[in-house]
Amino acid sequence: MFKKLFIAPLVLLTLTGCSTVHDTKPLGTVTRSSDHAVVSQIEYAKSYYKNPNKETFGDLGGTDCVNFVSQTLLARGWSLNKDWTYKDGYSRAWISSTGFSDYLRTHPELATELTWDERSKVQTGDVVQFDWDNSGDRDHTAIVSGFNDQGEILLSSHSPSAFDWSITEAIAEHGDPTRVYFWRLK
Repeated sequence: MFKKLFIAPLVLLTLTGCSTVHDTKPLGTVTRSSDHAVVSQIEYAKSYYKNPNKETFGDLGGTDCVNFVSQTLLARGWSLNKDWTYKDGYSRAWISSTGFSDYLRTHPELATELTWDERSKVQTGDVVQFDWDNSGDRDHTAIVSGFNDQGEILLSSHSPSAFDWSITEAIAEHGDPTRVYFWRLK
């Protein structure tokens, strides 16, 4: 029995390249936003990062990251539209990291793209995207859930499930040639 319990997570980690749940407890104080909309977004993320809101939004299994981020944006006060929706079928922008990036790029009224070098402009509630293999597409999407005492960015996501996951740890799980991008939400 022990071998089965030990081997299954190890196999999953090997196959996906990422742990399935990150229940990190940052040391010290976590700084978050006091903005009501962002507080609602982060509270939603904390409530559903391990237990997906499948009844309302479904669950896309191992590729549920943008579905989750989209849900947090609804909690923040964003409105559905024909290009960003889960109703009557998921739109590409709702479920694809690259699709979501393309959507935001065509909607500058919603967000401004920032590079890794511009990360000092990132705030709680903003979107972070990873290109794990530097192929040009976006492989994973999360939200910024806060900052630790050292100012390090903390993440919340699905696929893997995480709340206050250190961005340094997220990058380390994939290593080079990971590229990181942010969307500063308006």
